[in-house]
Amino acid sequence: MRTLVFGGSFDPPHRGHAALLNAAVERVRPDRILIVPAYHAPLKGTPSAPAADRAELARLGVLARLPARRRKAARLDLSELRARRRVYTVETLARLKSLEPGAELHFVCGQDAAASFPRWKDPARLRRLAVWWYGARPGAAAKPPAFFKRLPGGFPDLASTELRAALALGQDCSDALLPEVAARIEARGLYGTGLLKRLRETLKPGRYAHTLNVAALAEALARRHGADPDKARLAGLLHDAGRRFPPPLLAEYARRRRLKVPEAALTAALEPMLLHAHASEDLARREFGVTDAEVLSAIRKHTLGDRTMGLLDKVVYVADACSADRSHPGARRTRELAFADLDAAFERCLADKLSHALERRAWLHPLTIELWNSLAAR
Repeated sequence: MRTLVFGGSFDPPHRGHAALLNAAVERVRPDRILIVPAYHAPLKGTPSAPAADRAELARLGVLARLPARRRKAARLDLSELRARRRVYTVETLARLKSLEPGAELHFVCGQDAAASFPRWKDPARLRRLAVWWYGARPGAAAKPPAFFKRLPGGFPDLASTELRAALALGQDCSDALLPEVAARIEARGLYGTGLLKRLRETLKPGRYAHTLNVAALAEALARRHGADPDKARLAGLLHDAGRRFPPPLLAEYARRRRLKVPEAALTAALEPMLLHAHASEDLARREFGVTDAEVLSAIRKHTLGDRTMGLLDKVVYVADACSADRSHPGARRTRELAFADLDAAFERCLADKLSHALERRAWLHPLTIELWNSLAAR
């Protein structure tokens, strides 16, 4: 009995996963094919999608893409999901070997996973338990151990991490995801698609487009300057959630929700739109379930600022002020500066806001004045 094992998070499965398994099937010619979704892969972060959804996505995007004659010998092995804990590959292969001592196990994975093999639990035993295969992709630089057998051909340069970010930003992923997988993700609102749907329903088209631009720039700036890109993207997506309300309703929302806005009454009377950042923070917590203090802080501070601005606060503040949809003079130069010197770009964005407010003789919020004075005093 020759058994081919294909394990992974499948978070989400993409065309590369399907191509990899099909290539392995053609090369190994197994009697049985096991697709094993991980509950929580030991060398990866917490999965973004629930276990049950990832199992269904693996069925749609991997198992169902096998040729019909091969599909009869394939099944999802849900043992790791049912364990509801990190299950090491050595445990799974040892279990399979104990059930059928005479079985010849073959394990297939992508190049990135294969290259990380020395970090897997008990690699010496793993090597004895199975024959190891990998598929190469152009974007992977690290090389697997020498005993891995390379499958013939090349495979798409796709990574689930990048796909999750693209889905969360509303980008077209049709080249990477099979239609059945994409439809399931959309129907279940996975990988941020549910959040995007809600934003599309509540924001005007121009504001929604701005939101996507801010989130994309915030994520890129976070990667450049060492902030958490997932937090930056989420804060960028929700920073203007409160702009669903026109100024009168925004002031009413702030009063009804008892938002702790400095000079709340004066702000509501003179510049009610300045309340939207605090309203966005409240909506992020109450409607979108955000509990992360850094994300909530960045949302709250992106308009008025604060004397205490952390790295993520500055990232989102700058991303909002000079996102790709901003057409004011200097926006492009400020974006370029932000990647080289975030603090300098932050100060320039604040100066631009003050200049614009003075030009239209607008009321300046005390928080913004305090922020400027704190920077000027350094």
